[in-house]
Amino acid sequence: MSRMDFATLILAAAAGAALVGARPASAQTQTGSILIKVADEQGAVLPGVTVIITSSALVLERMTGTTDATGAYRFPSLPPGLYAVRSELPGFRTVMHEGVIVSTGQTTPVEAVLTVAAVQESVTVTGSATIDTTSANVNVMLNQALLQKTPGGRDIWSLVEYKVPGLITNRPDVGGAAGGLQAAFSARGTPNGQNVQHLNGINVGDPAAIGFTQFYYDFDAFEEIQVSTGAHDLSVPSGGVFLNMVTKTGGDVFAGRGAFFWQGDPTQGTNVDADLSRLGFARDAGAVKYISDATLQLGGPIVPRKVRLFTAFRDWRVHVNVPAFAEVEQTNITSGIGNVTWQVDRNNKVTGFVSRQYYKKPNRGAGALNEPVSVWNEDDVTSIYQALWNSVLTQRLFMDARVSYNKLFFPLFIKGDGQSLFDSSTGFRSRANSDENIFTRRRLQASATMQYFVEGSRLGRHELRWGIDHAHAPTRTTVNRNDDVNLTFDSASTSAVPEVQFFNSPVDSRSTVDATALFVQDTFSYKRLTVSGGVRWERIEGYLPEQGSPPSRWFPDAERRFGSIRGVPLWHDLAPRLSIIYDLSGRGRTIVKAAAARYLHTLGTGTPNSVNPNFTASETYQWLDRNGDLTFQDGERGNLLGRAGALLTSIDPAIERPRTDELLAGVDHELFANTRLSAVFTYRQERNLFGSIDVGLPGSAYRLVTRVDPGRDGQEGTADDGTASLFDQDPSTLGQNRFVVTNTPALNQLYRGVEVTASRRLSARWQMLAGYTASQTIVNALVAQNPNTLINGRGPVALDRTHTFKVSGTYIFPREVAVSANVRTQTGEPVTRQLRYRLTQGFVTINAEPRGSVRLDPLTSVDLRIAKTVRLRGRELDLMLDAYNLTNANTAWEVQTLTGRRALAGGPAIGEAGEVAQFLLPTQILAPRIFRLGATFRF
Repeated sequence: MSRMDFATLILAAAAGAALVGARPASAQTQTGSILIKVADEQGAVLPGVTVIITSSALVLERMTGTTDATGAYRFPSLPPGLYAVRSELPGFRTVMHEGVIVSTGQTTPVEAVLTVAAVQESVTVTGSATIDTTSANVNVMLNQALLQKTPGGRDIWSLVEYKVPGLITNRPDVGGAAGGLQAAFSARGTPNGQNVQHLNGINVGDPAAIGFTQFYYDFDAFEEIQVSTGAHDLSVPSGGVFLNMVTKTGGDVFAGRGAFFWQGDPTQGTNVDADLSRLGFARDAGAVKYISDATLQLGGPIVPRKVRLFTAFRDWRVHVNVPAFAEVEQTNITSGIGNVTWQVDRNNKVTGFVSRQYYKKPNRGAGALNEPVSVWNEDDVTSIYQALWNSVLTQRLFMDARVSYNKLFFPLFIKGDGQSLFDSSTGFRSRANSDENIFTRRRLQASATMQYFVEGSRLGRHELRWGIDHAHAPTRTTVNRNDDVNLTFDSASTSAVPEVQFFNSPVDSRSTVDATALFVQDTFSYKRLTVSGGVRWERIEGYLPEQGSPPSRWFPDAERRFGSIRGVPLWHDLAPRLSIIYDLSGRGRTIVKAAAARYLHTLGTGTPNSVNPNFTASETYQWLDRNGDLTFQDGERGNLLGRAGALLTSIDPAIERPRTDELLAGVDHELFANTRLSAVFTYRQERNLFGSIDVGLPGSAYRLVTRVDPGRDGQEGTADDGTASLFDQDPSTLGQNRFVVTNTPALNQLYRGVEVTASRRLSARWQMLAGYTASQTIVNALVAQNPNTLINGRGPVALDRTHTFKVSGTYIFPREVAVSANVRTQTGEPVTRQLRYRLTQGFVTINAEPRGSVRLDPLTSVDLRIAKTVRLRGRELDLMLDAYNLTNANTAWEVQTLTGRRALAGGPAIGEAGEVAQFLLPTQILAPRIFRLGATFRF
């Protein structure tokens, strides 16, 4: 289906829905809502019923409304928590619903049946619906029970890796061993760069490294987390995973919580066997030196029923060994947050939130292919300030307004003082990192959403939403290099001429992205049918403010002051969305749903910076290392091989904004109280993706050549030798490179998947969240810069997993002893063998086989927790013992992909002359079994 056809179809359907009417899919993404419908014994709707809700989550503790002509009333923008709903009408028995659960981003339906009464009587109903009959959104809710009563790594990335069905991360975590660094993750094929992370309803995503965040969250400060993976709410901009995190706000009495968790060398084993030892893995490779996590929280009323406070402090330290790296990788994070909620009057509530965090990581980038001086020293400071205003303007008109300011100081300081040296045959870097980067990133964001509930009639009920969102994200990047050069050589070849790359550093670049969105939605309900249609209009612009850099050593005549440049790029686009939900029984037990949506890709500040004349540019030459000391000196510059960088790059003025098109269909069914079973099929296309294409060289500049492919054993002259075809550049065209950032179908990708999930709230002593996903994500190519990057480009993306199964749950035995577990198994990562050759244009790497032609072994892990609760005069002490990677698996999840041979570290020889094939050699393995001790004291 073409882009225009798809958009026209959804817009037409949404327009039709707006003419007919609708009931909202989600009141506010960061809060929840209660939709109550009242009828008499014969099923006739009852207008004029007084509805009262009460909860300790409400500062005023109660809210009141009146049902309309359809017998319905919605309480929007409710904080998550446990509610009681009271329905009363003169001449009828009062009905009280207790234990009604309100969750983030969800509508909780309440069906009340009032019967005629001669005297004042009341009926109490206990329990809460599990099916949201108003939304097609695909999500899981991680509430306090799942967050605190099941094992996990105590960070958001480990949490979603083990709990969220179908979600894949780029590295597995074992008991928090990977907790010092954020993970890339994906669900339903959309890349990590389109993930969105909201804290208290406000985007805290990194404006440069989109999909990641500027902040390492305080795990214990979460009230609950909604993880949405499909059919997103209209207020969500892009189609990746939407993390919707809500922090605690304090209750109606002062209460606190202290916790401490520890694991270390005495509590773990080793999973490095003899084969891994011969490959250079130390016995403690990937093992934890120690991880400690101490938190303290306090919250309660400053002024009863008027002002509440919540504050938290965390000290988190993650010290681990990295396979084949000589030093411990340590991460030390200290953070504090404060949250004040002020109920100004019955109709207006204001919340202020502030957070400060310090992050220190002296070996950022530690790995088997680096030495300690060739990684970075990271020393970050992050600040977040938020202000939120919730207002009930009338009984049918509500407003949420939010403003935030985030600032990240993110330096990656260079450690070594030598020229950075890269061995192209092994991928090993020594002496110093390739560059030093000092980032300052800011995000100023403001949004407002209005909801209006149209007076219902017997023809149906409309609920309207409209809103505006604006973000201003300026970034500054300072780049330095030792001697402003990078060196590349080939230790496996005496004939390959090494290269020297000269840079225009130091550079002090600035780039900004401004994004404005307007959206409108009408949701119509008629009996069992709900149709929601809306459209999102976005204006997004990248631009380069006036800027300059100090003089450059290797480019002394280059311009170093630049005026502002606008529209790099500038887009105005519409993104329609439509969903249809039908309640099969009319009792909210089984719904079928379908959705069609277009999501526009988020733009990071790296895109305008890619054409910033004040950003990184380079020239690559043959390096005539005359004295063989592997250090560049004057007089060792050979022939020019190529140029690259922003000075040679422009953006296609006709470039279109990338998008995700989604079609989804599914069914939700309440098996029994508090237990839901869901199944959904998803089809997604990623289109209009763009990349940097070398347009300075015509097709005639390349000639097809063949080289020996030594095969997977990496050794020429053996039975599996073959040939590889690739493109050599005409020497007369060297240095004529010119790049354009433009759309190309070569980068398009397609996802198809089926997912089945089962979830149960904590009830009758047990809870569970489980899911199975069968899927495939195929990309045409990851890079389309020149003909060599397209060779064997089509195949599964790195995060493609054919089968994924996860289950997490808890059972509470008598005497308050709880046993909980995680089990996760998934198909191994697709791997592509690569070849590296020295051609006229320099070192060239190609895919030797079709992308993803090899799969790593399946990854399976099992975690277990045993916990005991001790009650002490109204206070509670939880004691926990966790076991992670219970089977002590040592599955390799990252391997070498280059073809070649490598010497063994020792022991009996494998292969000839003590060498082994380099392809598929492990570089990362699952961390070994480890036990964690934990204690939580609630007062």
